[in-house]
Amino acid sequence: MGRRAVKRWWVRLGQARRRRTWLAGNRGRSVDVVVSHVEVNGLHGTGVFTQALFSGEPDVVSVRSHDAYDARQTFGAFSLRLPQPDPRPAVVAARVRAALPGLAIRRIAVIPFFADDVRNALALADLSAAPLCTFVMDDRNVFQSDIPDELVAELLARSSLRLAVSEELRDSYQRKFGVPFAFVPPLVDPALVLRQPSSPDPEALAGRRAVMVGNVWGQEWLALLCQAMEGSELELEWYSATGLRWHRLGPEELARSGIRLRPGLSDAELVSRLRHAAFAVLPSGTLAAGDDHQAIARFSLPSKLVYSLATAHLPTLVLGHPDTAAARFVLRRGLGLRAPYERAALDAAVAELLRPEVQLAVRARAAALAPVLSAEGAGSWVWRSLELGRPIDDRWERLGSSATAGTAS
Repeated sequence: MGRRAVKRWWVRLGQARRRRTWLAGNRGRSVDVVVSHVEVNGLHGTGVFTQALFSGEPDVVSVRSHDAYDARQTFGAFSLRLPQPDPRPAVVAARVRAALPGLAIRRIAVIPFFADDVRNALALADLSAAPLCTFVMDDRNVFQSDIPDELVAELLARSSLRLAVSEELRDSYQRKFGVPFAFVPPLVDPALVLRQPSSPDPEALAGRRAVMVGNVWGQEWLALLCQAMEGSELELEWYSATGLRWHRLGPEELARSGIRLRPGLSDAELVSRLRHAAFAVLPSGTLAAGDDHQAIARFSLPSKLVYSLATAHLPTLVLGHPDTAAARFVLRRGLGLRAPYERAALDAAVAELLRPEVQLAVRARAAALAPVLSAEGAGSWVWRSLELGRPIDDRWERLGSSATAGTAS
């Protein structure tokens, strides 16, 4: 057993002890259960958003089907990894019942990514008769057929509330399954939201100071970004806690293209740096046949996009196809530009975004949206909407749009 495997084993053992201790001292206590696919932490957008939504809510239990981050998680009264190697409903139900003995489940929210997440959520609903909310943050059925239709259809039919993290996900799942969804974008810790209008830092504009935040999911996306930046005057600071974990490229290759990989920072440090940047760059998909993460590009609204808008009002340059969820979000609302992965288009977009009048206009729009992108009260919003069986209001459906955005080509 390697060092990482040993470390993961110890972490899981500690989580199991914490679970047993908590259950022993809280028998019959009502809890909410959040079902996700991997550890809830700050190393991926779904984890960041899940924490922003539910960390302020009391008595939340976290159930996941897989580990991808060495079992690292601090979210929830306790957490539990619960894969389902035998998919028969009776077997799944028995495993869930054995893992959570004596627990009074009040409400369930599931963020499905693997079929086991759906099975866990349905078993929890069967065992408890608790109301169920499904929040789709990644497409695993419409474009990618990772979760079978029958499982998704059953989950959605059993759900009293259905949410989607992008307008594209909302529309595609409504069309396919014939049930209503509400749009709830990724939301940001309210303590980090910049609520006053901001002006660009003159030194950032003069220095063409650009940033990139978070994970780049597509290997092709990062390679294309490096190619587009070769010979360009643009230099990019990339702040990422996971960095090149899934990529073939190394730091030296990035540096030759003008990309400096920086380690993950605390939120306070990162936000300070974002507020002294001129704009953000967000690589997305080309939607070509060789695009290695088309479903993410087409349907998932990146949490890092909302983060840089809400915390620093940064204009955003989305690279890739205009029909990605990120490009559509930015262009609809006049929050930046979209360009293909070509040096001339990249240079033209950068020049446009550095214009003072463009900076002021985009930052004013971002400032107007920022309060709505705060996660303050969002967990309560989900649970109250679940109780009602529909959204209690349409605050995110009403996010504004603008006809002033564009594409550099």
